[in-house]
Amino acid sequence: MNFNELMFSELRAVPVHLDPDAEIKEQRLVKAITANEEIMNLGYTLSPKDIIALSKSADLDSFCGLVRSCVGDVKARPMYPNYPEQVMEMDEAVFRFHQLLHYMSTYGIEEITGADVTRGWLPDQECPEKNVMDETLLHAKVISLIECSECYKYAYSKILSKTERMTGKEKMIILECVKNMTPEEMCSVSVKFKQNLLDVFNTVFCDDSLSAGDKLGCLRCICQHTGDIWKCVDYALTKADFHFRTSQKRLIVRLLESYPVSDLKANLILSNKKGERTLLMLKFIDFNEYSRSEEHKKIVAQFRNGELRSWESRAKYLVNSKAPEAVDYYGDRPGIMLRNLTYLLRNGYSAKEISAKLAEKADSLSTQTIVSLMSFFARPADSWENSARHIEAQLVYSMLAPLLTDRLRANKTLLSGRKVYIDMPGFDLEHSAVRVTNKSTEGGYIRSGLAYRIPDDAEKIRFFIYWNDKERVDVDLHASARTTDGSEINIGWNEGYKTKGGTLVFSGDITHSNAAEYIDIDLTKGKNSISTVSANINLYSGYDSFGEIDECFVGAMAVKQTGEKIRHYDPKNCFFTHYLTGKYRTLNYGYVDVQNRVIVFDGLETNQGYYSAAARDNAFSLKDYLEILFRAQGAVSVENAEEADVVLVMGKPSDIDGKEVSLIDNNFFMESENA
Repeated sequence: MNFNELMFSELRAVPVHLDPDAEIKEQRLVKAITANEEIMNLGYTLSPKDIIALSKSADLDSFCGLVRSCVGDVKARPMYPNYPEQVMEMDEAVFRFHQLLHYMSTYGIEEITGADVTRGWLPDQECPEKNVMDETLLHAKVISLIECSECYKYAYSKILSKTERMTGKEKMIILECVKNMTPEEMCSVSVKFKQNLLDVFNTVFCDDSLSAGDKLGCLRCICQHTGDIWKCVDYALTKADFHFRTSQKRLIVRLLESYPVSDLKANLILSNKKGERTLLMLKFIDFNEYSRSEEHKKIVAQFRNGELRSWESRAKYLVNSKAPEAVDYYGDRPGIMLRNLTYLLRNGYSAKEISAKLAEKADSLSTQTIVSLMSFFARPADSWENSARHIEAQLVYSMLAPLLTDRLRANKTLLSGRKVYIDMPGFDLEHSAVRVTNKSTEGGYIRSGLAYRIPDDAEKIRFFIYWNDKERVDVDLHASARTTDGSEINIGWNEGYKTKGGTLVFSGDITHSNAAEYIDIDLTKGKNSISTVSANINLYSGYDSFGEIDECFVGAMAVKQTGEKIRHYDPKNCFFTHYLTGKYRTLNYGYVDVQNRVIVFDGLETNQGYYSAAARDNAFSLKDYLEILFRAQGAVSVENAEEADVVLVMGKPSDIDGKEVSLIDNNFFMESENA
């Protein structure tokens, strides 16, 4: 994926050349409105403000083409061009015979002759051109315009200001940004989540176009303490195959010695395991040879001589000896204390004492960590190994809920003390999860776990996958359904191809590139028999991971009409789409809750084979989170937009008066400052 495609998929932003001082001309404004109507056929729209901005842009004529290139397309027909009717009417013997011929023409020929096959046999089926679009079933998604000269800084700030790990695609954006930003621009943004420092640090560290002074200044800005440096040096050392140049060794030592001796001492040996790794790094950077500070050199000597005791060993000693001061000791590192709640509870420390200590440090805790823990400990009783663990989980959850309130109270948000109307008709908040550490690596502007409402007019949900590569690649789409009586139905290449009654139907397994597969779920037929349906994707052969395929485009869409001339793929009715770029072979892509009429992008890797039910209970839902957020911020929920000070929307704002605020763009208000 190129930079524009990544900006579109991850940030719903389109870089264009803007001229805010240009005069508004009627002819160009009409042209911009027409362009907006055209992109609505792709499922997207601009806000009124951006329509005016587009009319003054030099990129007005090319704008629709730019959006179209980012949306993605299914460029191949399914095995049966008149799918799904053609498959529904087909005898199973015919379907299986066609499948056998197709397999013999690819794997069979390769096995017999040893020659590579690029394309296999498909049934020769006549089909009229499918050029009729289905009715519009979903609201258009708002995208925003970003000035080209500001796009790198915009993306860098948006992604790195979040205190959570980047997705794979976000990392691709950041690496491109670092290549196109000055050290001063990078220094203006604080990197909140330490794991995200690694690639930024390494890119600057290895950039030979920067002077040693510029590198030192930039790295000093993005690393808050020497603990950050050790993490980054470890990463850079591995990337460099354990060999640094002399200039790089000097730079690291200068960087370490730019921090106080007390900081170096505190971060040399947090744990015994990390201490062993730090000793190795000190060796590879030749610290003593390039050190210019006797005080820093003395601390390193003490560390090497085993005179420094790790923070972790001291903490374990205090807990194992039941020392009363253990809670206070952990309180100096509240983030570690938060992640060790059950450890402290199981060793006899009271929930009241632990909660009181954490409450003192609430504003320094990670909201994301608290939310992840609440989601974990809120799991239903039958998901725990025994009743004792469930009781413990309930206790931990009761400690975390008020702590989250305290943490969110410290945030500065646009919701504080205001009347708020939640305008999210396309989403079911009660069935949505707030994923942080367990979100999909595939990313997307709307993160995994959020539940989309299926429109009443939609009669079917269609999962699809298209892939193409210069080599023959075999990708498989499967569905695993749970019935209302608890049994399981599987649809895919090695299972059924349709269910009795037609609730599920598969378009056929294709084993070469430039191919498409579909699975349809008929909501009208399944409402009395199907509970959930999970779509799973598997890379059967060709490469070791999806990221190696030239193009692998997947998604889910709402369908009302099917027929000879109705297009199989309609971008305006897609709930979500993704270009798969990850280093894995099997993915729980998404699931449909038929009874509650919601669909969720799951996007999590799985090792459970071709068929696995991915539907998850959200005991701690987005609705629960927003209630806590409102309470913490002193916000009042109101029943209509007219009486509200703020209208909270899920995606990009589209209003003229500026009342709309995006939950996604503000990362659920998890950070301490409003973006």
